[in-house]
Amino acid sequence: MSTLKECRHCKELKPLESFPFFSTNTAGRKNTCTSCSNDLSKVRRKLRKDNPPPPAGNCPSCGRFTEAWVLDHCHYTDEFRGYVCNSCNLGFGQFNDDPVLMLKAITYLLQ
Repeated sequence: MSTLKECRHCKELKPLESFPFFSTNTAGRKNTCTSCSNDLSKVRRKLRKDNPPPPAGNCPSCGRFTEAWVLDHCHYTDEFRGYVCNSCNLGFGQFNDDPVLMLKAITYLLQ
């Protein structure tokens, strides 16, 4: 019997084999099924085409200098927010782009 996993995007339970691996072998499988991953890739490609990355500069989120911008967009509305550094992008992702969770973390850090 195959292990089932819920797709973060379509919310369907699917066999684990329906989830592609991340490009890094040790990172495991994505949280979105192959179909949703393909759809999301198309959205990101269009956003990049319509909004080319800026020249190297300071990240609007953390202020650190970066030459490798990462597209930032709302995962619920697909609205383009801008470009941020990789660290900020990963951080936002760990909090599921949820500002309430991020504020809770900030409150914790300020104690």
